[in-house]
Amino acid sequence: MQYKDGGRLQDGVGLLTSILMRYTEVGSVHYWREQHALKFTFMVTQPQEVKSLREFLIPALEFFHQLEGMKMRVFDIASRSEEGVCVITITRDVDSMSQREVGLIVELLKRKFKNQLVYDEMYLPEDEQIYQEEMITQMLSSIQSNDINKNVVALREEGKVLVFKS
Repeated sequence: MQYKDGGRLQDGVGLLTSILMRYTEVGSVHYWREQHALKFTFMVTQPQEVKSLREFLIPALEFFHQLEGMKMRVFDIASRSEEGVCVITITRDVDSMSQREVGLIVELLKRKFKNQLVYDEMYLPEDEQIYQEEMITQMLSSIQSNDINKNVVALREEGKVLVFKS
């Protein structure tokens, strides 16, 4: 199937799908066309204050980007409570994001929230994990230089990854 945009939408769909397959802790991921950014959602069982999340994540990500020689253009954290679960949303610009940063964010949240983080328990063999990480790197690179002309959302529901575009 060929898309009018030369496959960029397909790369965006593939990127979001690979992120959800590789990192089961991510509840959903949304490509936000207007900001050329990704929004990651995580769910925890206890309410969280945005201020404490910022104090925890910003220094780690700034240090990571300093080591990588990059600057974050978009970085935002929000949290809201829904049906007894706190939804944490982290927004990051695509241009300065890497697969390693996605892994770092997930690992930091796993360590901070240990038993409070809500996620699907799925076993992904190590070779499949490596493959998904390579796909994330490749597709991130593809959409860093070429905007996707649609917003795309991928979420996990009952062990399946669902993708929607608008």
